[in-house]
Amino acid sequence: MPLALKEDTYGSDDLKRTRVLRDHWAHKLLNDRPNPWMTSYEFVEWMTMQAALGKAALAVKNTVRDEVRELIPVPHGAWSVEQTSSSGLVYRVTFIDGTSEVFSERQVFVVRGPSLDGYSALPAVKAAGDAIALAMVTEQQQKSFVAGGINPSGFLTIEPGVKPEVREKLKNSFSTQFRAGGDGGIGLLDFGAKFEPMTMTSVDAQLLETRRFQIEEIARAFRVQPIMLMQADKAATYASAEQMFRMHVTHTLMPWVRRWEEALRRDILGLSNSLYFDFDERSLLRGDHKDQAEYYTKALGAGGQGAWMKPNEVRVDMGLNPVDEPWANELSRGAMEAREAATGATSPSQDE
Repeated sequence: MPLALKEDTYGSDDLKRTRVLRDHWAHKLLNDRPNPWMTSYEFVEWMTMQAALGKAALAVKNTVRDEVRELIPVPHGAWSVEQTSSSGLVYRVTFIDGTSEVFSERQVFVVRGPSLDGYSALPAVKAAGDAIALAMVTEQQQKSFVAGGINPSGFLTIEPGVKPEVREKLKNSFSTQFRAGGDGGIGLLDFGAKFEPMTMTSVDAQLLETRRFQIEEIARAFRVQPIMLMQADKAATYASAEQMFRMHVTHTLMPWVRRWEEALRRDILGLSNSLYFDFDERSLLRGDHKDQAEYYTKALGAGGQGAWMKPNEVRVDMGLNPVDEPWANELSRGAMEAREAATGATSPSQDE
């Protein structure tokens, strides 16, 4: 999602007008390179992952003349947080060389998830610990079955009277040709042998159902729709999937968006600052081309209604460059504009 530093201003009409401050140091910091080795996307992704899986995400600020020049990420496990007697927070960071340093709240940038004590988040991994453990045990059990050959793929039946050494040779020859990595091809069975493949049993079906259920349990702890983990319901249609994607944005991403925006204002800009960061989630909520066409048509004043968007605003919203034409920066007044044009065309001129 695009991230922009914005400022709201109010004119004499008391209407809010918003502008993006692209030349501000804070906008450049979060949109270019927060530190020498990470891009903006990598930094946001890393911090969100740390906050979702651990107690919080921490980055030390490198501040020069009240401007944050770098955000140095600190890995999970290399720092701890304590509450002081004055209700403040201090962060103890251990560096690679073994030395440690204590930083105050004003020296760090922190993004944290839901918390019970207000400063250390409850890791979703801990909340879903039993579900994750069961999923790992189930996967390991299935791996053991496949690797150890406990669950055979089928049986060879041979007519009575065949010598044991012949039976063993036939079994080895068949296994060598048709096992994983074998030559394959057309099989030839002697001595009236028949191959009877094993069918899926109720135990196998239950194992698959357990794996599917564990995916849903783990997804629930992270507030993620299973379809976002490639676990789709067989009865799901394209229309229902689209609504699930919208639910993902609303119920999964938006809480993290709010945490990011408020943390950036608190730790980067300062709460007394009138500026704020804003993630643009509209790119995730766009419909198909037909829905977009209907929306923009109405926004431009189709059907005689007043427009709420200008042509150039629509072009910018779609990722196109604005056109240098006067009409492209004007709002259509819909039916009122049409009536004025009709009145001007039918009214007699003063010369007549």
